[in-house]
Amino acid sequence: MTSDHARTGRPALSAARRAATRREVALAAAHLFIENGYGTTTVEDIAAAAGMGLRTFYRYFAGKEDVLAPLLAIGTQAWADELAACAPDLPLREALSVSYRTATTRTLTAEAIPESRLRPLVRAATQLPALRATWLRVQQDCEAQLIPIIAARTSRSADDLDVALTAAMANAAVRLATELWAATDEPGSAADVVDTCLSRLSAHTLL
Repeated sequence: MTSDHARTGRPALSAARRAATRREVALAAAHLFIENGYGTTTVEDIAAAAGMGLRTFYRYFAGKEDVLAPLLAIGTQAWADELAACAPDLPLREALSVSYRTATTRTLTAEAIPESRLRPLVRAATQLPALRATWLRVQQDCEAQLIPIIAARTSRSADDLDVALTAAMANAAVRLATELWAATDEPGSAADVVDTCLSRLSAHTLL
């Protein structure tokens, strides 16, 4: 017998609503971090900006250090989606660069975050010990997303060691590039640094 949950899809809807709420709170927190700094922004500030009470906030997040995870995940998901949509005849190295640049531009535009204001936010996520674990967890999830996409683009199995190595190397290059870009005030976009780092991997057989 089919349950009411199976017929109505309520669990999926609840999960979707939860994800949407987490994303909204993360975006509110991001703007506060950009305007006021991570250290001076409190959980109370984030909850107020998101229009919720503290008890509700803690139903969605363990603490302030966890609140950026949904927003960071939006960026990595956008990169994976753009990579999967790249023309199949485009060389993988070029596809990785093009998809990252397109995903970054579209995500920042959609979330109304100028790239110039993104740098201090990424700097906090990559350098503050409280946020570093969240940053690395999102990066690990991104690597797992890249594996089936790279496998499909190279007509290989997702279990192929070269595919796993390529996903790990590409993801590490993008992570390192983003961290290098965030750590300085040098002109140029994160995508420019990503292009440079990915070019260093061109000797790899799949790149």
